[in-house]
Amino acid sequence: MKKLFALVVMGLTMLMAVSAHAEIKMNYVKDGMTTTAANYSLAGYCDPAYPLYINGNKVDVTKDGFFSYYADLKLGKNIFSFENTSSKKTYTITRTAVGQSTASADPFIPISFVGEVNMDNPTVRSRPDEANDDLITPYVAGTLVRITGENSEYYRTIHDNYLYKSAVDKTTKSYGQNTVRALNCSGNEFTFVMDRPTEYAVSLMSDGIKVILYDTKGGILSNPNRSMFSSIKHENDGEGNSIYTLCFANKGKYIGYKPSFENGSMKITLNEKSTVEKGTLKGATIVLDAGHGGEDAGTLGLGNVYEKTVTLSITNMLKDYLESKGAEVILTRADDTYIALGERTAKINEVMPDVAVSIHCNSRNEWENFGAAKGTLDLYTYDSTTAFVEKISEAMNVPYEKNNLALTRISACPAVLIETGYMSNPEEYAYLISEAGQKEMALKIGQAVEKYFGEI
Repeated sequence: MKKLFALVVMGLTMLMAVSAHAEIKMNYVKDGMTTTAANYSLAGYCDPAYPLYINGNKVDVTKDGFFSYYADLKLGKNIFSFENTSSKKTYTITRTAVGQSTASADPFIPISFVGEVNMDNPTVRSRPDEANDDLITPYVAGTLVRITGENSEYYRTIHDNYLYKSAVDKTTKSYGQNTVRALNCSGNEFTFVMDRPTEYAVSLMSDGIKVILYDTKGGILSNPNRSMFSSIKHENDGEGNSIYTLCFANKGKYIGYKPSFENGSMKITLNEKSTVEKGTLKGATIVLDAGHGGEDAGTLGLGNVYEKTVTLSITNMLKDYLESKGAEVILTRADDTYIALGERTAKINEVMPDVAVSIHCNSRNEWENFGAAKGTLDLYTYDSTTAFVEKISEAMNVPYEKNNLALTRISACPAVLIETGYMSNPEEYAYLISEAGQKEMALKIGQAVEKYFGEI
């Protein structure tokens, strides 16, 4: 009797295991949907115990039951019959012709007012065309800008720089004459004493820092700290802007900077590179950011696990690895909590770590081929003095690209956002939601970070 009961329980357990995937499910496709796309990825999960056929064509399925089939869509109704032995479904997708574009040019209309930047590190572009090579020095809250034009999306400043309109508030503050009167130094900070905030550009190099102050009169300044700067050079560019080149007394000492305005003066805090004990990460400070969280779930992928869950798991495993090597690790979130992007970047600016690493998962649009898009990708916004993105990408043996991302659009330290893999790819989705895959990814990133510190 006990043996019979055990067999019944085993049979029910097996039935439950099969039924967990028995129903064909797709997160990106709805029966009766309409699209203008010529192709569509029919992707999701099914019962892995049985083969999957779509319109009679056998489709590859992972051992976990995830699949992706890139279908051609003709104009009109397209009917797709799914057969998984344990489940049968029919989906109808209607493809409509692409309507004639009604988009018109979005010209800039001349306007004139004084604006104040209302956030730290907003997108600032040299052209309003959304290209990543347009990105220039991010401003900080309190920067005064003279606005000369607007379209539906951007304000144009008098220096032909472009900011999203949401980043600028109108102000009654005066945009009068601005003059640099002195340079003060304290610790790793230096301050241009002047009348008001202004647009600026900063370039940090291993041997110095170059600061352009727009609409500002300047002159040769005395060097108040020879231990910080070996020399200070000033130029007027002939257009009313002052250019200061400050050469460091110790080359390679600084890895980032944080500007701010106080009583009109511009303070720049330099981030000094930590001394790390050889063969360990003792002395290193690292901020880890688990992408998404709370109501911001990220991408769902092909099953029931959201991106926010995967990124938190990998981040916690990465934290354990880095701490085991002696690093001090600070998280932007430690649980399933929503943290705004501004709060995350504020944490990095507050800590001013040696590096910041944000963990994410990638995905593709439904009209693209889910099965073809795969692999890890490192993203950055600004080059660092230590070539962080190049070194970590080389150690991981993955490509890297420039992108406009809040978590890397900072100057306080070298920063990278790692797209660990594609939640839209069947094999990579199965890998990313597995504990073994998450451990392997965390180890790969951790070893790359460890190698980076061993080289700088």
